[in-house]
Amino acid sequence: MTFDASNLPDVSALTVGILGGTGEQGRGLAYRLARAGQAVHIGSRTERRGRDAAAELTRMPGVTGPVRGGENRAAAGSDVVIVTTPWDGHRDTLASLAEPLVGRIVVDCVNPLGFDQRGPFPLPVPEGSAAEQAAALLPGSRVCAAFHHVSAELLIDPAVQRV
Repeated sequence: MTFDASNLPDVSALTVGILGGTGEQGRGLAYRLARAGQAVHIGSRTERRGRDAAAELTRMPGVTGPVRGGENRAAAGSDVVIVTTPWDGHRDTLASLAEPLVGRIVVDCVNPLGFDQRGPFPLPVPEGSAAEQAAALLPGSRVCAAFHHVSAELLIDPAVQRV
């Protein structure tokens, strides 16, 4: 089977919002999207942190897409929304944004992990996974899961050409 990119829809006019976009994973995904020319809206718990992250991103090499920053609620109004919040804020963040996320495609990349002296370990999720929790909290959204295995360090490194 071969891949034919000419059959893909044009998404260049869409804006991708990133909830929790000031963390490592969010900044890395925002960088790669903006470097590819995609419009990005970085969300944060505070408007200032979102704006500061956007300003920093626009100064990174290769960024060609427009970048905005603000609160998570503003980023939730984007065409496609990626969730990169820390696990401990996942439920509350999504519950508070259920209304602006109605009708949106929501991509959850949160890993419910705890950390101790031996390293990371999985945390119990009553719904089964972070994306299943998101789907339960966002019945009016189309929720999927992606990017769980992608390294934030590689995403944010300008020297890495392909991830």
